[in-house]
Amino acid sequence: MTTARERARCRERLEKLSESDLDSESMRREALAELQSAIGFDRWCWPLADPDTLIPLGALAEHDYGPAVPRSLELEYSGEDVATMHGLARRSNPAGCLSAETGGDLACSPRWDEVLRPVGIGDEAVVACRDEVGCWGWLKAYRDNGDARFAEQDIELLQRVGPALGSALRRSMSRGNGAGGDAAPSPAGVIVLDGDLKPVTWTAGARDWINSLPSGDVYAAYGMLPAMVYPVATRARSGRAASEAHALERAVDGRWVMIEAAPLEGRGGGAIAVTLRDATAGETFDRLCRIYALSQRERQIVALLVAGLDTRGVTRRLFISPHTVQDHLKSVFAKVGTHSRRELLVKLSAAADGS
Repeated sequence: MTTARERARCRERLEKLSESDLDSESMRREALAELQSAIGFDRWCWPLADPDTLIPLGALAEHDYGPAVPRSLELEYSGEDVATMHGLARRSNPAGCLSAETGGDLACSPRWDEVLRPVGIGDEAVVACRDEVGCWGWLKAYRDNGDARFAEQDIELLQRVGPALGSALRRSMSRGNGAGGDAAPSPAGVIVLDGDLKPVTWTAGARDWINSLPSGDVYAAYGMLPAMVYPVATRARSGRAASEAHALERAVDGRWVMIEAAPLEGRGGGAIAVTLRDATAGETFDRLCRIYALSQRERQIVALLVAGLDTRGVTRRLFISPHTVQDHLKSVFAKVGTHSRRELLVKLSAAADGS
């Protein structure tokens, strides 16, 4: 067990790391090394998040339940489990562990009973990496059966570093974010799942989209669809609104991919249709504004610039002075990392029609 001083130093190192220019994977791996030393765990999973729907996206992971990932995600997003990713992302304390959340009776968690217990996992600690703008991922740490369960001070450390890790993940998403704007649009792909979320049929376009998603080869090796499909489909199956049954993911070639699900009716009743398509300019623009932490007024100004208005046009549309427009633009340039309107528009070119 580490001392309070060692945990404080771990927190300081992680906060410093969060301010670095490392890419998302490098940052996560270095943070993991720090936390493994301070808390103690061998197996883990660290997915990114769609901050709008709280659906997990591509993940780094070292655990032993790969083939059971679809079932694990189905259980988490069915509304019948505890210490879930989307639940922790919404509550005031974004960290927790199964042993504490179940009062020591881990079998109260279907996820633990069906997925984690069979591979020898004795406890799971989770923290939502959430800053003031949104949730950008979750770190899940696992301890083996026979090991001590996660202690209160372990969860407290995760809670304290969660905001810094969230900001680091968000900033890493802004680097090199050319969103595939030069790529020709691809036809949408459709996958039909049965009531148990097993693939029934799919289009050729769906196969192409699947191959473009992060870790597509890993998912294929396990004979499963990309992991984010399962929570999206689970929400659709439970009758959740379309606004909750989707996720915006980044393809390996830089394009933004919208993954949506809806229940089929008629003879296909009980089945779920999952659509993968190019994100619209507006969807991409919304996400980039959130990644760059633009305020509502900054977003309004940028949207008008993207639409082709000059300063005079912006002042007339928003009833503000040219001086106010320039002040907001200085703030936007600093957040986005540009020095001119031209650079800004190039960086947001994927959202040329956004508003």
